[in-house]
Formats: sequence, structure tokens, C-alpha cells
Amino acid sequence: MSSDNIDNETPADEEDEDVEDVDAWDIAVDNSGCKDAYLAMNECYWDKHDWRKCTKEVMEFRKCWEKLHGPLPETGIKPR
Repeated sequence: MSSDNIDNETPADEEDEDVEDVDAWDIAVDNSGCKDAYLAMNECYWDKHDWRKCTKEVMEFRKCWEKLHGPLPETGIKPR
């Protein structure tokens, strides 16, 4: 038995790992047509750590989404 090839990982395996780094959520956002609005909303949250301080960004994302995909489903949660 030869031990010349200790690392069994092939270049094809490395490519598969790169593909796995992109998850379904990233693909959905990329294909939504609202990626810029989503990124702005997400950045606002990470900067302020409070969704209530990001209402402008949330509404811009919602407006974009509903324009392209129709109304978002109701959650059943009533605002306070």
C-alpha cells in the first residue's frame, strides 16, 4: 500500500466546498431582485442592534419585495 498521496482531497472536492459556502438564503436574496435593500436593512440592524431603529430600511425592503413578489404573508403577530 502506497502512502504517496496522504491528502486524498482532489481539486474537485475543493470546488464542492466553495459551492457549499453559498447557502440557500444567499441564493434567494441574490435572485430576489431586492439584494441592495436587503443588505441595507441587514447593515442597519448590525449597526444599531435594534429593528425599531431600522424602520426606513425595513419598509424599503418590504416595498421592493412586494413590488416584485406580491404581498408578504401575515405573521399573525400584532404590533404593540
